[in-house]
Amino acid sequence: MKLLFETWRKYLAEAADVDVVNKNMIGGKQAQQLGITLIDFDIGPARKIAEALAAKLGAQLGKELGRGSPGTGSGIVYEIRAMAGEGRDMVLKITQFPREKKGYVLARWKKDQLEKKNPKLASILPEVSDIVDTIYDFEKGSYLSGRSIKIYGIIIERLEELPNRVKEQLFGHAGMFKDPEAETEWIKIVTEPKLLIPALRETFGDEKMRPRDRYYTYFDGRMESGLEFEKEVLDLKPPRDYRDYRARWIPKITQFAKSRAEQPTTYSSLVPTPDMMIQRQALKLPKRLEGSVKIPQYPPESLKLFTGIKGAYPKGGESPQVTAFFNKLMALGPEGVTFWDTHRENVMMRPLTNEIVVSDVGLFRHIKD
Repeated sequence: MKLLFETWRKYLAEAADVDVVNKNMIGGKQAQQLGITLIDFDIGPARKIAEALAAKLGAQLGKELGRGSPGTGSGIVYEIRAMAGEGRDMVLKITQFPREKKGYVLARWKKDQLEKKNPKLASILPEVSDIVDTIYDFEKGSYLSGRSIKIYGIIIERLEELPNRVKEQLFGHAGMFKDPEAETEWIKIVTEPKLLIPALRETFGDEKMRPRDRYYTYFDGRMESGLEFEKEVLDLKPPRDYRDYRARWIPKITQFAKSRAEQPTTYSSLVPTPDMMIQRQALKLPKRLEGSVKIPQYPPESLKLFTGIKGAYPKGGESPQVTAFFNKLMALGPEGVTFWDTHRENVMMRPLTNEIVVSDVGLFRHIKD
């Protein structure tokens, strides 16, 4: 118990980030509001910052490996090696955000804990080593002359990109499939009745209605007509591939649904007719189906923070890869960690063991925070 409290205090101390009061210092959030993000820095200035951080770590900086997506400002990743030659299995991530530093400190602390009692769950988190920081002074002559910003350097284990098949099993397509086997598996899963029927009922229903009218709300005959509609959909020839799924299968389902629309009793330019409502509902069907067979980006309790996003979670018909990884993500909650931002670019593979790892844990949070 004493050790537990000591490690908790260490986590709190390392996660804290108290800047010296300095009116010339630009905080990470303020910098983002001003449109200043590391990923927009030219190669030279960014490398200069990374070299300063590498020097603090007693390491040699290698080539730049990648940058965060535009608008996120999540950071830049470099190869790094210790002066003695060790460290080829590590990378240096530089970021301007204290919250990201805190996420990595949390992941390091939690991984150390889990390796003692649940190594399989610990494997989902990356190895995080030293974390240092430096102050970058903007050059004279720029509109930010005289201002500074704190940049953090985080040493993380080097991971590999997921194979296309595994990536598409976990996250589905990105507008198209690259792996034919993953595409075939995906088509089979989204057309399975145990996943398809609930998706149809949720899509063409209204949860605000009373129970007997909740499903197929705008169908003539409500649930009775809906059951006939479900049989039509199940009898429909399954899609050959993703293109056929979007070009024929989804439009055909929409056509079946609209044909069952309740006839309006009155007409008004201000009130959509039942067939118009069904058309709007049908637009949500692909997202609902596809979101039900992939890893979610945010935990269920966070969805209230996102206007218009309900979220979708695996419901038991997905591939074993999705099930196993999803269960590990959800198991972090009872351990005090909330996963966040687990999209296809933030999940990679540990090359020696082929374990799937969340590579970017900068937005992970402790439940008590």
